[in-house]
Amino acid sequence: MAKELGQIEVQTPVSHGPADVTRSLNRLGRCHLSIAGGKGASLGAMLQVGLPVPEGFAVLTQAYEDFVAHNRLGESVRTLVEDVPPDDPQWLAEAAQALKDRFMAGEIPAQVAQAIAQAYDRIGGGLVVVRSSATAEDLPGASFAGQHDSFLNIKGKEDVCDAVRRCWASLWNPRAVSYRKRVGLDTTDIAIAVVVQRMINAERSGVLFTANPLDHRRDRMLLSASFGLGEAVVGGDVTPDTWVLDSTGQVVEHHLADKQVITQREGKGTVNRPMPEDQRRTLTLNADEVAALAQLGARAQKFFDSPQDLEWAMEGAKIYLVQSRPITSLFPLPQPLPRPEEGLRIYLCFNVHAQQMLEPITPMGIDYWRALTGGFAHAVTGRPERELPWLKVAAGRIFADITELLRKPGRWSQLAEAASDKDPITGQALLALREREGDRIIGRKGGLGFWWRLGPWFAWLGWRGLMASLNPETARIRVLAETDAAIRKIEAQAEHLTTMGARVDFIRDVLGRRGAIIWIIPVAVMNPGLMAEGAVRKKIRQWLGDEDLFIPVQRALPYNITTEMGLTLWRLARQLKAEGAEPTPDHPGVVDFLNRFGHRAVWEIDPGIPRWAEDPTYVLDLLRSYMDMPEHADQEAQFTHQREEAERAVADLLARTRAAKGGLRARCFAWQLRCYRELAGLREQPKFEGARMIAIARRILLAAGADLVAQGELDAAADVMFLTFDDLLAAEAGGGGNLRAKVAAARLEYERERTRRAVPRWMTSDGEAIFGVQVEEAENVFTGLPVSAGTYEGPVRVILHPVGERLEAGEVLVCRGTDPAWTPLFLQAGALVMETGGAVSHGSIVAREYGLPAVAGVSGATERLKDGQQVMVDGSNGQVRLLDA
Repeated sequence: MAKELGQIEVQTPVSHGPADVTRSLNRLGRCHLSIAGGKGASLGAMLQVGLPVPEGFAVLTQAYEDFVAHNRLGESVRTLVEDVPPDDPQWLAEAAQALKDRFMAGEIPAQVAQAIAQAYDRIGGGLVVVRSSATAEDLPGASFAGQHDSFLNIKGKEDVCDAVRRCWASLWNPRAVSYRKRVGLDTTDIAIAVVVQRMINAERSGVLFTANPLDHRRDRMLLSASFGLGEAVVGGDVTPDTWVLDSTGQVVEHHLADKQVITQREGKGTVNRPMPEDQRRTLTLNADEVAALAQLGARAQKFFDSPQDLEWAMEGAKIYLVQSRPITSLFPLPQPLPRPEEGLRIYLCFNVHAQQMLEPITPMGIDYWRALTGGFAHAVTGRPERELPWLKVAAGRIFADITELLRKPGRWSQLAEAASDKDPITGQALLALREREGDRIIGRKGGLGFWWRLGPWFAWLGWRGLMASLNPETARIRVLAETDAAIRKIEAQAEHLTTMGARVDFIRDVLGRRGAIIWIIPVAVMNPGLMAEGAVRKKIRQWLGDEDLFIPVQRALPYNITTEMGLTLWRLARQLKAEGAEPTPDHPGVVDFLNRFGHRAVWEIDPGIPRWAEDPTYVLDLLRSYMDMPEHADQEAQFTHQREEAERAVADLLARTRAAKGGLRARCFAWQLRCYRELAGLREQPKFEGARMIAIARRILLAAGADLVAQGELDAAADVMFLTFDDLLAAEAGGGGNLRAKVAAARLEYERERTRRAVPRWMTSDGEAIFGVQVEEAENVFTGLPVSAGTYEGPVRVILHPVGERLEAGEVLVCRGTDPAWTPLFLQAGALVMETGGAVSHGSIVAREYGLPAVAGVSGATERLKDGQQVMVDGSNGQVRLLDA
């Protein structure tokens, strides 16, 4: 590696005058990002609007480029950027360190050194602070805090030039290079400027966030302060005094800290010393100083039009702002924003709660869901609406504004109970939110007009459900035939669309309006089965005293299309093994499987995701892994055994009930058990049919994309998924603009969002983001929710995305959440652990049917558990215990 980085290229340095390589901060603004870097451009802009910033200058990126050329470092930079693989951290670290060492050994060109010296003289010389300012620094979506170096207490021209060189070298710190590669920033043309400012003899200093990064609230500020220089606060060496302020600067709460360390100047740097005992518990700021800082923060936020992370210092009574950058850790606000008169709004995340899906949805996928919800509203109310006002979008995730359902006190607990069926953490978090914000919601005048208009629709669903409960088998057969015929009709109609307008209208009006109804009809028929489940549980508990008697009744539930898909795949694997054949896309068995299930995909609610029929890699990998499983692990035989167990359990329950409560109650109980076994398995059917319609929408959109490729507007048909319906209509009208640029920007944002590790279950319009609730845990025990009874011991296998991953037989599958595409993995798993979900979430349902011990709602499971760790999963008590700790 050292040899590769030692390659050189001959370049001729370009001569520049001092004005080309340095510039006073007061002559810089936000438009100078490319020459002054993020920090330099930001500080210059603040000076121009009168914010108190210490005097200084920027060493522009041209100086860095001259240094690189003068020392012939360009080839070494290109080697690191282009040749070093980002997934080899050791190689990356060695390469970056070697390049940094070459920078440190480099010579600053004479004309650059002279320009720096002259600029230093112009600000009066003396002590200065020298800070890195990269061109990609402090941008929205990227946070370079701590990635590049800064140097305090620097004095003299030679030392200033040396500090500048060290800042240039820090652009190639291993941590900085790794971060840029991880967030997908183009490093090829990156450059770095350096800011040199008069050193503030700070007696007090700290950080002010103009939005609270702890709970994400935009109407709160978080202020930290301690004595001395700010390095101890920023570096975490001291616990500072803290204040939480409202948007007017009023103190909401404050904490007086025991400040044990103070950073002070010493020699050519700084040193941390013990704080004098009599000052450790002295409040750093008085009320007027807190208010003054809040006002400065509000001015900076207004100027930059985004929440800011401000570093400040006080010299005597004078406050200086020494840095301002965007707060990149805040979860974006759901859009569109409410009007001020609407007050506080409460948003539920559809991705996390309904789908156990942390991944974002493509722009076209979001437009599809707007069409679906708007079509549903049109179908059930008779009023055409393109989208419902309660559908919001943030960070590529869909949120539902449920505020109007919370105007009455009793509805909070009702909704929390309903939410808990899918994800108990969501329910608990809603009740905690009521404690904090209920007074701002309850009793305020709102509008339930839309919900009242759903009355006739719910009545129709109830009637359909009643009919299904009277004759479950007939209702099940009828609804499956009805939905299949309706979808086939839509498929046939979709074949004849030829224009952009026709395609968009078809998705909005046919897949939106009719599709929403088709999606929901199976719900009416399955509901009696789900209601019967609750009634059966209650009767077992009250009449027989042991709810565990219901556990075997849940196993091998018939008519579950997702279970059937997994068993079909298993049978195909056994067939291929018997034939001695490799699974290939053109094998007749694979073709048959894809004809029936090829519309499915991992995270299939997004039409932007390729279907298995397009890319069967995941299916073929599953078949290979099934073929490697031993013969005694016959999943179909196990399923048959569980079905027989369930039938015996039903007979046993009826016999016990007859003996305890008599024949009449036993006959009523038998009817409820029949409803449950006949209809509850349909709970996966709505999503199956919905995925069929999403696949139709995807084919329509890919046809539109192919047309745009033929017209030279796009490079690939699938690029259309990063556009919107409006983009397609504008392109047809001749005013679509640069579609390639739109695709590139949307794809970059989508890929960045895919790396997001946490998505809130709830948000408020103030920005508060609620990710979960605090759970107390014993040592080496992770606590969640019991969703499928039984215990199992085995090795952990963490899987974030099933495509390309292999689960060995008997491993404990640990994941964020699952959708039906994950189900085939369950045949190999010994147990299941999920970060999200509840008793009726997809993974829990299938785990129970397979007899797989499962625990849901284990916060941070995919990060806290590691591959190969031996654990015991207790699905009866909701615990995961480390055995080899």
